[in-house]
Amino acid sequence: MKRVVVYAAVLALLGGLVLTTEPTVPDIQKLAALIPPTIGPYVSEADQTFDAESIFDYIDGAGEVYRSYNMKLLVARRFHKDGKPDIVVDLFDMGSPEDAFGVFTHDLDGENAGIGQGSNYKAGLLSFWKDRYFLSVYAEEETAETKGLVFELGRRIDGAIPGLGERPDLLRHLPPDGLDTGRVRFFHNHSVLNYHFFVADTNILLLDQKTDAVLADYGSKGDRSKVLVAAYEDGGSAAKAGASFARAYMPEAAEKGIVKTENGKWTAVRVHDRYVVIVFDMIAERTAAAGLDAVVALLKGRADRLVEE
Repeated sequence: MKRVVVYAAVLALLGGLVLTTEPTVPDIQKLAALIPPTIGPYVSEADQTFDAESIFDYIDGAGEVYRSYNMKLLVARRFHKDGKPDIVVDLFDMGSPEDAFGVFTHDLDGENAGIGQGSNYKAGLLSFWKDRYFLSVYAEEETAETKGLVFELGRRIDGAIPGLGERPDLLRHLPPDGLDTGRVRFFHNHSVLNYHFFVADTNILLLDQKTDAVLADYGSKGDRSKVLVAAYEDGGSAAKAGASFARAYMPEAAEKGIVKTENGKWTAVRVHDRYVVIVFDMIAERTAAAGLDAVVALLKGRADRLVEE
């Protein structure tokens, strides 16, 4: 059955735990073994397995989201009991904790379920990430019974995954003051950025699958701004991307790198080393400059620590 999967997440961004992760070679049997064969009165049907090429056979257009996060494998298992709504588990091996975290941030609506390294529940759907895995458990009809079984499945799969994964390093470069930790997205490409915040019809930031980027909300309703930090392969690539953005987004102010936009707010861009930092919708020119300064200070601190090490 083709089904559009909804992703949800509540983020826990900061923390200094030393985490371990499993080897990244995808293994269908190992992935399937993480899912229990039965749950309550339900028994499972035959598994379906998909990779990045065949994912569209299962979830149509939404497969592109998983591909944008470099998915490796999916095991889909349906649980059935006559006279009751089916429950479906979709367990993805994303290849890395960073991409498991990223796809989990694609939809951030719902309530924290307290499962895995970050989770969410809404209207019969539980989703979470742990190590390099992203999981959704979906009841075709939400009842008190199916909700309990969805949570039980999630907890059992969580317990079967032995390792923990590191969150993307870019999150460390987000200034904590005013950060809405429930509205932080990690991604690679232009289409995902535009889904969350439209920047331009064309890829003016030169984003691709080798680029890591984070988009974060700051402030509260009525005074919302956004911070984008993108990491490129090298300083030359970052400089080209920064110049491309400035020429397209603020042609009259490209040299200065800061402009007042049509909504009366301010957008500014700066390149530092291999990073491009952009602030959107700042209330004043000075706050836009201060926002860039805060991110660059964190980037410089990270560079200093690497030199010391």
